[in-house]
Amino acid sequence: MSMSASEAEVALTNTAHLYARVSEKERLLRFFAEVLGLSPREVTVAYVTAKEPMYAVTFSNGAGLSVEFTDDALTDQAAERGAWLELTVTDRDAVEARAQAFGAKRIVHPATPFVYLQAPGGQVFRIVGRDDQKGV
Repeated sequence: MSMSASEAEVALTNTAHLYARVSEKERLLRFFAEVLGLSPREVTVAYVTAKEPMYAVTFSNGAGLSVEFTDDALTDQAAERGAWLELTVTDRDAVEARAQAFGAKRIVHPATPFVYLQAPGGQVFRIVGRDDQKGV
């Protein structure tokens, strides 16, 4: 007899971790700051023993994303087939304009009308304006 997900009480937390290539470190940190308006900070806890410093950002809703930099992280092309994360923003048009000025790649998903951006290092983000979520 198998349990359904609701019976197992499985929940997705508001914390995510990703890998990016060391060569993209400075550009990805700038993307978080300049395009998304976030403040990347170096993770300085004793249990993190990665070769390269890890960084983290905290979003306005308290969610966190940590990034580990390693030379064997996925290529941008391979990352397009990985998990895509959704970001809710106050002004989608402003974020899109900053992303374009920054040189971030826009990803087109042929089955949806949404805005997707690929950050340096490969991670794909769906950018959703708060007003876009009405009726979803």
